[in-house]
Amino acid sequence: MVEGLLFRAAIVGVLLAIPLSIMSYFVVMRKMTFAGVGIAHSAFGGVALNFLLGFSSFLFPVVFCLLASLFIGFMYRKGGFSEDSIIDVIFVFSMAFGVFILSLSEGYSANILGILFGDILSVGRGDVFAALGVFFVGVVFVSFFFSHLHLATYNEELAKIRGINTDFLYYAFWAVLSLTVVFSIKLIGIILVNAFLVLPTLVGLNLSRNYRGIIATAVISSIISIAGGVFVSYVFNAPTGATIVLVYVLLWLLSFFVKLLRS
Repeated sequence: MVEGLLFRAAIVGVLLAIPLSIMSYFVVMRKMTFAGVGIAHSAFGGVALNFLLGFSSFLFPVVFCLLASLFIGFMYRKGGFSEDSIIDVIFVFSMAFGVFILSLSEGYSANILGILFGDILSVGRGDVFAALGVFFVGVVFVSFFFSHLHLATYNEELAKIRGINTDFLYYAFWAVLSLTVVFSIKLIGIILVNAFLVLPTLVGLNLSRNYRGIIATAVISSIISIAGGVFVSYVFNAPTGATIVLVYVLLWLLSFFVKLLRS
């Protein structure tokens, strides 16, 4: 029984980690890692609303994350505000709204850790199909627009000159990323999901020197961390989400030492 749950969790984790790892490259290279924090925490309000109403679907978290990502993008590109300032607003609003909604429900304190750090036992068969859908959308989107995303990441003005609709690309990227983040929350939680927007590319940068190698290393390291984290959590009966991230941090440190040895 437990083995089956952990196996499904590992499958869901890998399906979500692959698109997250690929998109991590663009997030880190554009120095927008804090945006991932804002989007992840914006789901807190949606998850709290789900909990209050007794819903099991991810409709509200998806809506909250999509609106947050579009709002951040609009206020940054059209409103003249810095991304950090808008993300701060989204962060505090979502957390305050989530706590307020949860306070209206009896026994909310017992479930808040599951919301923040994930609940591995809540991963069911339906989540596998949902993760498969998110995997397909994320990988297809990045594959189709990869050259445009890559150019816009390093030189947005040149991308505009070449006729690339950078506004559409910006909003679409964050919308797809938001979907992936929402479904990742169920596995490793709101707080820890940001690790998968940063660590994959950091490991890749330590071990590779070109973007293909960085992305490939990012994906492989994520799969190793998911598998290793699930296994270690099973052996020590530890929280799976936190264990996955701990394994990933150790892997990042190992990659750093490998980089030092090479140099």
